Amino acid sequence: MKKNNKDNIGKEIVKLNLVLVFGTTVLGNIIVGYFLGRIFDWLFKTEKLFVIIFLFFGAISGIYNGVKQLLKEVERIEKRRK
Repeated sequence: MKKNNKDNIGKEIVKLNLVLVFGTTVLGNIIVGYFLGRIFDWLFKTEKLFVIIFLFFGAISGIYNGVKQLLKEVERIEKRRK
């Protein structure tokens, strides 16, 4: 019974790790987009134009990279099961 309980805890930790990796990937891209937008706004003396644009691109790229990473991790887990 104890081995089964350890297996369940291991599976839950893997799930939490997937959520954490996805969240940090998305958040990291958004933060980088924000700071790039701030730099371009400062360089071109604009009012938040580039911040909005780069936040949008950061969110899109973050979600794309996060989903791609999740799919790769799921594929790795499926190979381990077989």
